Amino acid sequence: MAKSSARFKEKYGPWALIAGGSEGIGGAYASALAERGLNIVLVARRPELLESKAIKLKQQYGVETRTIELDLASPQMLDVISDKTNDIEIGFLVYNAALASVGAFFDSTLEGELTRLDINCRGPLSLTYHFGRKMIERKRGGIILMSSGAGLRGAPYYTHYAATKAYDIVMAESLWYEFRPYNVDVLACIAGLTSSPGLKSSMEEEGTAKGAYVMTTEQVVEEALGALRKQPSIITGKPNRRMMFILGFMPRKKAVAAIGKHAIKNFLGGKSPPQFQ
Repeated sequence: MAKSSARFKEKYGPWALIAGGSEGIGGAYASALAERGLNIVLVARRPELLESKAIKLKQQYGVETRTIELDLASPQMLDVISDKTNDIEIGFLVYNAALASVGAFFDSTLEGELTRLDINCRGPLSLTYHFGRKMIERKRGGIILMSSGAGLRGAPYYTHYAATKAYDIVMAESLWYEFRPYNVDVLACIAGLTSSPGLKSSMEEEGTAKGAYVMTTEQVVEEALGALRKQPSIITGKPNRRMMFILGFMPRKKAVAAIGKHAIKNFLGGKSPPQFQ
């Protein structure tokens, strides 16, 4: 094992837990952390994807793996994960799972939006509280909460999703400072369009504009891991950082309107959707 990987494992090992880790960005985190010598706990809903990813990690990197088949919206989520990891030391947490959609606010039911709140906010809060406490006691560890550029300001047609992602950004950035004296690193990773299975499906269904800047999952993960320890958050991808920089200089109402117009053009067929069908 290279010295850099050994140091990484010493600080963040021996186990990493990745919520939403069977494919996409979460799967890329699993591979990157396994390559650095960490054993991997994968948490996701679909058992076939979980087992397939676990086998690949074992074969390619020689690490130990565990899988937890679980809906992260479940009220028993923390109890299940705690029970299945209480005999191992989780030194690295990645919360990648999210319920995302684009559309009018009332396209979704209240029940659906409460589920979004459970997955996007209650989940990262619960796991950060549970595993972060143990990291603080050990005085070492790392936490990455995945977020989105939609969480940086008002985002029409991503409305509640954007609000939940703002929650994740503020929590991670705040804990970056709070946990620093205890040698625990926290990062909000603010990703733009990424070539995940969910985005591919959305682009096919909604007809996203061609030529949009789309990062690979591996690019997102490597930028995030490179920023860990150094800063409270990172917007991955230079074009994404440039766009957010430009939006930051616009009056707030114009920036919000621009995001709404972008959603209409790229995801909603070119016209504002009715609030009630």
